[in-house]
Amino acid sequence: MIRQYVNLVAANRCTRTYSLHRLNVAKHLFYPSTAEAEAATTEENSNGSGKPSRIGRLRRLPPASMSFQQFPPPTDNLWPPKDMFMLLSPGSSEGRILHVTEEGPGFIYDADANSTSTIPSRDGPYGYTPTFIPIAGAGTGKEKEVLYLLNPHHRHLSFEVLDFNEQPRKWQPLPPPLFANGSIQSLSFTVLDGGHTICVSLIDKRTYWYDTRSQKWWQAGDWMMPFAGRAEYVPELNTWLGFSCCSCHNLCASSDLSAMDAHQRAPMLQHDWEDLKTPEEEESVLNKRFRGAVLTRTRSWRTSSLPNLLNLGGGRFCIAKFFEDVHTNTETDANFVVLTGVEVLHGGGDGEPGLQMVKHKSKRYMFTKDDEINFNYFQEHAYEKKVRN
Repeated sequence: MIRQYVNLVAANRCTRTYSLHRLNVAKHLFYPSTAEAEAATTEENSNGSGKPSRIGRLRRLPPASMSFQQFPPPTDNLWPPKDMFMLLSPGSSEGRILHVTEEGPGFIYDADANSTSTIPSRDGPYGYTPTFIPIAGAGTGKEKEVLYLLNPHHRHLSFEVLDFNEQPRKWQPLPPPLFANGSIQSLSFTVLDGGHTICVSLIDKRTYWYDTRSQKWWQAGDWMMPFAGRAEYVPELNTWLGFSCCSCHNLCASSDLSAMDAHQRAPMLQHDWEDLKTPEEEESVLNKRFRGAVLTRTRSWRTSSLPNLLNLGGGRFCIAKFFEDVHTNTETDANFVVLTGVEVLHGGGDGEPGLQMVKHKSKRYMFTKDDEINFNYFQEHAYEKKVRN
């Protein structure tokens, strides 16, 4: 299945509501063919300036297809948006969206059928930084998906599962991770062995595995996976895709994860692609306070959170990277997101084995002062706050 839309959630601070917008990525982020994308890249590289090309603007979001509002509405003047949204069935549907609040109520909205259904409540709150890991039923021989939850609460980490194949449906406690008393604020994770193994790496260079059949944890090694955040296995490419741990968070790939258990060694990256060139430039402006004086200021893009990756199918992917446009010698900071369409294909170029990335288009959307656009691709990871005030 090739996805036509990505799902974007906007949190409006004035109305205290979340709205769902569905962006047509074929229209905004992709050329009609791979050849046209390669020709555009060749033309960009031959301009001789060495500077990144100007990124087009996405001036407005598509009309909202659904709105979500807490009842009763929150009265906090600050109202930090903390609700979590994610795609529940990333491998089979682009419209089944899980929405849970920090305190616990949750439901599933099917954007294709325009219908809603509830999910069982937990005994306690979800908290602010839970990690959801959905596993498609096809990978484990089940009809429907299974949803795992790593939930840090009161400095302890709980681990639970919600199996949509069982009746009655309810959250079931699982053996806590071996790192249950530690922090999972900085981790990378993925799913191995067709959904039978969950792999979690901590920032202190320890990696753990969980067997979903035996319900047992064990430590795989004293190293980290080479990804920041979530890595996704792409069957047609026989590789895991994610983002590098460096500050630029390049798109990267590794086919080495499946051999971790056999060799007891840290997996290596096979590919590291620069999917987005960020500008850093100087500009001269007149100083308003001192007539005739010239003020030189530097503009640069500073990453504000981890990027998101959505598998559109057919080797196509959508990347969202979040930035602050920082001006030195001024108090003006702008928050925005850059959406980029890319293809990952077999063949490293010039007949070489491996993979190659072909970049299509990028679009930038500027956040307004009243809303906080959480470009949430509803993948196998927890919702994170994307923009700081």
